[in-house]
Amino acid sequence: MTKHRDVAQKRREKRTVWLERTMRWSGLDETNTTRLLMTPRRQSIRINPLSNDQTDLSPHATPVSWCSNGYSPLDSAADMLTELALSGKLYIQNAASWLPVLALDPQPNDIILDVCAAPGGKASHIQAITNNQSNLTCNDNSKPRLMKLRTNMQRLGAEASYTLCDATRLANKFLPGTFSKILLDAPCSGEGLMTLRPEDEKLFDTWSVAHIRRLSDLQKNIICKSWKLLQPGGTLVYSTCTMAPEENEAVIDYFLRKHTDAKLEPVTIPLENRLEALRSWNGKPFQSDLSSCLRLLPSQLTEAFFVAKLIKPEV
Repeated sequence: MTKHRDVAQKRREKRTVWLERTMRWSGLDETNTTRLLMTPRRQSIRINPLSNDQTDLSPHATPVSWCSNGYSPLDSAADMLTELALSGKLYIQNAASWLPVLALDPQPNDIILDVCAAPGGKASHIQAITNNQSNLTCNDNSKPRLMKLRTNMQRLGAEASYTLCDATRLANKFLPGTFSKILLDAPCSGEGLMTLRPEDEKLFDTWSVAHIRRLSDLQKNIICKSWKLLQPGGTLVYSTCTMAPEENEAVIDYFLRKHTDAKLEPVTIPLENRLEALRSWNGKPFQSDLSSCLRLLPSQLTEAFFVAKLIKPEV
């Protein structure tokens, strides 16, 4: 009984810290922050144009204006949509996951690396947009996740090659300048998935500020290593599904200080829950202008998310 009380107490303490941190970076008071963090997140659907059998979803879902083939489904259609997903006609994911792919703007004949690709939602979206005409390499550092990724891609008819590699060691597998575009949806603390609702309390078991700081160090390492693999003139999109400034603005600020010739390009996707990127955190100002980054507050349609689009200069 004492052990259960200790676990519950630790969760409450972590929830309090998370609430306070969110109040600081969002600028909202406690009432509005609590309301924001209790908002349930809805899953959305993306029609798979690679499927030969297209389905009319108009009676069962509402189009999402800023993403082609993206829809917000009605609750009554859940069973039907699950069956369509299992057959590869559509993919179920949170709408925020479409943002980094749209920012990457994949085109036919692009040579693309998805650094942390499992379970395949963003990789399959790349090939859906290019009609399988991009040269896509999907990487992950976990064999079970890579197997799940391949299964998902095959079900959706999305073509790719696959590598099993620690993201910090990809430079040992590929030559510098191999890829024209790189998607780095970085491993993160996943705060976009967390809420203050009682049923989600177990999510705080793995959350801590110390863990966020460790992830920030890893993210800085991965983005710098990935940059070496990008061609001159190429695009690297960095994204996370977390709110933590240490994993978002701080990573991009660090990167830009190390790569002063890199250009941060605006992510212009119109979203009502968009928030201006932070200029400082914990009393320490960021040295770079990060206003071009996309930072999202959580909403019913989208998880909290962060996207930065970086352009490598021509030689």
